[in-house]
Amino acid sequence: MPIPWVWAQDVKFVNYELRDDSQMPVVRSVRAGSLAEELEIETGDEIVAINGQAIRDIVDLQFALAGTELQIEVKKISGEEWLIEADKDYDETLGIEWEHATVDRVKLCHNKCVFCFVDQIPGNMRKTLNMRDDDYRLSFLHGNFVTLTNLKPADLERIASLKMSPLNISVHTTNPELRVKMLGNKRSGEILNQIRFFADRGIEMNTQIVLCPDWNDGVELDRTIEDLSQFYPAVRTLSVVPVGLTKHRRGLLALRTCTREDARRTVEQVTVWQDRLRPLLGANFVHVADEFYVIADANVPSALYYDEFAQIENGVGLLRTFMDDFDRLQPVIPTGLVTPRRVGVITGTSSSKMIQAAAQRMEAVSGLTVDVHVIKNEFYGEQVTVTGLITGQDIVKQVRDKRLPDVFLLPDVLLKDDRDVFLDDYTVKQVQKELQTDVLVVPPTANGFIYGALGQIAELPLRRRYEATLESALANQ
Repeated sequence: MPIPWVWAQDVKFVNYELRDDSQMPVVRSVRAGSLAEELEIETGDEIVAINGQAIRDIVDLQFALAGTELQIEVKKISGEEWLIEADKDYDETLGIEWEHATVDRVKLCHNKCVFCFVDQIPGNMRKTLNMRDDDYRLSFLHGNFVTLTNLKPADLERIASLKMSPLNISVHTTNPELRVKMLGNKRSGEILNQIRFFADRGIEMNTQIVLCPDWNDGVELDRTIEDLSQFYPAVRTLSVVPVGLTKHRRGLLALRTCTREDARRTVEQVTVWQDRLRPLLGANFVHVADEFYVIADANVPSALYYDEFAQIENGVGLLRTFMDDFDRLQPVIPTGLVTPRRVGVITGTSSSKMIQAAAQRMEAVSGLTVDVHVIKNEFYGEQVTVTGLITGQDIVKQVRDKRLPDVFLLPDVLLKDDRDVFLDDYTVKQVQKELQTDVLVVPPTANGFIYGALGQIAELPLRRRYEATLESALANQ
């Protein structure tokens, strides 16, 4: 489960690599003790087919691996061709990390959204951060939000026939003319037809709006909520998140961030819709992201407000989950430590109030000192306040002259999913070296906060990473 002291809006940095001309799955690495290792599959090998089915992409791979008896055609890196027969448990994976996220080329974004985050990052960032994906397969597998503007009729039919559900869809507005303007794509006005197509075929959808003041708020927000609610329960949820703007918006259309008044008005507007929809649907259906409550300086609602917490990965209900989990774990917190311990906690400005309150509760533990280091985002600009976009260099610059703790707690959402690297290519080891202080990477949950602060490493839950392989992600669907 994700974080309370971070959320990232409408952007998900996955370890994509640009595809070469090969169309077969290439093995990047093999997990020790896995079935693939037992079958002597090695890095650089290519999977030609499984049970006679050619592998075009990760979806083909998922269905091919669904059975318990496998016949795998492998082209070895040496050039040899092997035919391997193997039995496996139903839920057992091969234990392979693939060289490319979708096996074939990742489907790229054809839009020019007025609020696109990729357009707002420095030009000297690594290539993968400048890559705009808009791939329905990554929506199905990893929960990425997609706009559907690059889908062909065959893609629509494939999604429906394979029941690739749920999909996460960036709607932003159901006004066709406004959506064309906001997304910069003439095909984007078809969104309601596409949603109707999926709804009629039993595909479940989670939807979102990136709210841009003076663009898709006010009456336009009312229109979008009303239009999408008509498709419930096929459209399962709708989240409203505030637009994020960096200091690198040179040459782009003028946008402004949500003010406190904007945030309060949006919270009130959505609350009115919830009161209207709850008796009809049995659910609130539409929710605002946690950041709206932070901007509005308003209290976070109770857990009952969030229905199923279906969009917690999109920053909806993270703060409430953290606070409730902290209360639940309070009984396991000891009254004192045998060895005194000073801990530093890294957080962004958005969640700082809640993290500071949690730190005060932890200081009831005798011998434990918890310092909260609120990092201003100088790399992207101080209007970017979420923890997940903090860089290594900003951490080093802003804490090096302060009293350093025995260990820093670093929420893992600051790092790549497969390596301990920040968005600015700083590594955790580099931060440790420059600060000359230990760094403990923890899940951004109440469990991670409490057990990390206490130094109870064995009690820490698993870090929020993909299991280093798409296979593992598929197995957890």
